[in-house]
Amino acid sequence: MVKKMISRFSVLAVLIVVLAACSKTSEYTSVIPADASAVASINLKSLLKHAGADSKENEAAKEKLIEALKSGMNAASFQQIEKIIKNPNESGLDIESPFYIFTSPTFAYPTLVAKVNNEDNLHAILDVMAKEQVCPAVAEGDGYSYVAIDGGLLAFNHATAMIVTLNGISQVEDAQKGITNLMKQSADNSISKSGAFQKMSKQKSDINFFASMAAIPASYSRQISFGLPAEIKPEDITIVGGIAFEKGKIALKTENYTENEAVKELLKKQQDSFAKTNGTFVKYFPASTLAFVNIGVKGEGLYKILSENEEFRSTVSIAKADEVKGIFSSFNGDVSIGLLNVTMNSAPTFMMYADVKSGDALETLYKNKQNLGLGRGDDIIQLSKDEYVFKTRGMNIFFGIKDKQLYATNDEILYKSIGKPSDKSIKDAPYASDMKGKTTFMAVNTEAILDLPVVKMLTGFGGEEFKMYANLASKISYLSASSEGETSSVELCLKDKDTNALKQIVDFAKHFAGL
Repeated sequence: MVKKMISRFSVLAVLIVVLAACSKTSEYTSVIPADASAVASINLKSLLKHAGADSKENEAAKEKLIEALKSGMNAASFQQIEKIIKNPNESGLDIESPFYIFTSPTFAYPTLVAKVNNEDNLHAILDVMAKEQVCPAVAEGDGYSYVAIDGGLLAFNHATAMIVTLNGISQVEDAQKGITNLMKQSADNSISKSGAFQKMSKQKSDINFFASMAAIPASYSRQISFGLPAEIKPEDITIVGGIAFEKGKIALKTENYTENEAVKELLKKQQDSFAKTNGTFVKYFPASTLAFVNIGVKGEGLYKILSENEEFRSTVSIAKADEVKGIFSSFNGDVSIGLLNVTMNSAPTFMMYADVKSGDALETLYKNKQNLGLGRGDDIIQLSKDEYVFKTRGMNIFFGIKDKQLYATNDEILYKSIGKPSDKSIKDAPYASDMKGKTTFMAVNTEAILDLPVVKMLTGFGGEEFKMYANLASKISYLSASSEGETSSVELCLKDKDTNALKQIVDFAKHFAGL
């Protein structure tokens, strides 16, 4: 009997602890509005670890900072500041819990939310700041304390702190009303019930986020929403992602999230219009290619999506529909585009290859050149069967079909060697292995860009600031962006593969600041 009672009490104790932990976690996130269009969570503890905050060299930097603050500050104030520099949790904010940033249509001020672990400590540091005339004294609001800070308000109670960004003193009163409502808001009326927020919260990156199209300014969202069915609202399209600082790279990964069936259907159609790339043309592009794009295209699927859009149908007349469909449908496989060179005296050199079913698309294009709205003096000339040149002001673009491969370039030497593999191709580039299995892939080769004569000249004559940026860029190997199914990623890859990317950034900043 005693054993059973002990067992029951143990289970009850564990349950109370778990419920208490859950309650504390949801208590401070409950201020985030349910209609928040973008939310980011920041794992400050993880970021500090990646930045090497506990390393010996950073301890030395802390001591320098402490010594710099010591002069010109009274003993009591200095003691409080020193305590926080050595242990940030002494600030009253819990740095082991995520910090959140959100934007919302019903609370139109970018806001940071943090968990308060000690309200007295937070009051103490603000009192010090007031004595040092950094900010006014803390005032009392409706159920919370607040203080005006540069460009906004810091509002807090026993559990939650909100830093609200304002554009001027005229917004203070309205913001305070909103803060009062949010501080009193229950978890059930907050973002906690959102599927996108819950999915974001399960991610393990250093910075996690979700954002809907509703967060994008209207002028941009109208452009992005071109081609979307009328029944789809901006808030129905959401991406969930995370930024991770890893050894040798910064990785951003995103995926689509929606509960709207129409959006799900549209996303599936979009995925069906792309295929995994085969790397058919990488052998034609030199490893020194400045920027490279590789896409696996199913032309018929792409045309089907566009043909269902009312704006596209109004642009393409019925008489031309079959011709346009034929042009799209001819693309079936890899499309590869590369920026090869940039000089001061001519247009950037590019080259493009694409898998096509036949040369009918180019023949159709040539026959209808009068309908293309070419500029004055521009013309398309047929050189021979399946070979053409587009003559425009200051540049000739050679294009054609060879062995069911479409090509285009504005370099006559490259045109004359079309189909000839490069001695050292993109197969030898540092990002070659990253392309495998992707439907779309893009890379910017920073090393090759910095090696351009024009960039070297600018570095030599650009002054100290330009040299500083060039020095920072010299630590980057390449930037890539890719997608596979519903998942997309962007990676900034550094030359130093053994040190965490955030620590490399911090070390560079310290060196620049002389710390």
